[in-house]
Amino acid sequence: MTQSMDTKKLEIFKMEHKKSLEMKLAKLRDTISEDDASLEQEMINIFRVSLLSHGKDKRQMRQIAQISKVLGESLGLDAAYCDRLEQAAQIYDIGNVMICKEIYEKDENLSFEEFKVVKNHTFIGYYVLKAQGFPTTDLAAIISEEHHEWWNGGGYPAQKKALDINIASRIVAVADTVGALFRKRADRTAWEYKKILEYVETRSGIQFDPEVVAVFLINQEKIDEILHAGL
Repeated sequence: MTQSMDTKKLEIFKMEHKKSLEMKLAKLRDTISEDDASLEQEMINIFRVSLLSHGKDKRQMRQIAQISKVLGESLGLDAAYCDRLEQAAQIYDIGNVMICKEIYEKDENLSFEEFKVVKNHTFIGYYVLKAQGFPTTDLAAIISEEHHEWWNGGGYPAQKKALDINIASRIVAVADTVGALFRKRADRTAWEYKKILEYVETRSGIQFDPEVVAVFLINQEKIDEILHAGL
């Protein structure tokens, strides 16, 4: 990006998306008279639709959510928690809706300034989700803030490491990477599943929690089925 580029293209909050989302959430809270569980589900649906309208791939969202649940179950996490994790893993990336779409959809490498803007989606997503006050959105808020943290402390935004990163975030970090690499993009072809397995394994102890990687490899056949479902 050149210095002369219109600074509006680096605007973190894309106002029309922010305003639309806020209006939908406010209207829902004002009009719905059902119980908290129903309201929570409606909130999740709004976030899901907002992500899809911003360009998030529906199949990839499903893959990340289902892979996250498989990994959680294999780690011995509570069944109810794994169900919530599956829901949260569909909406944790809501911060991207507030990022300028020209940057979000850019095919070539991001400039330093653009990458700084993109990194803010972790904080934006955290505050948007945390403000809703439901168990699933609270969990999604944590994942939003931490899913780019690395096991060795080399990630962002807070350079957290190892067990300082919430287990949900450590799970989704793997699922998110797998889903992203399996998807074809304008700038690259989808990776072969074997290559994805090898890559995740090489990142164990660096980017990813070794225990999460271990259960990922144990469940590789089940995850392969998730990735290829509907193709």
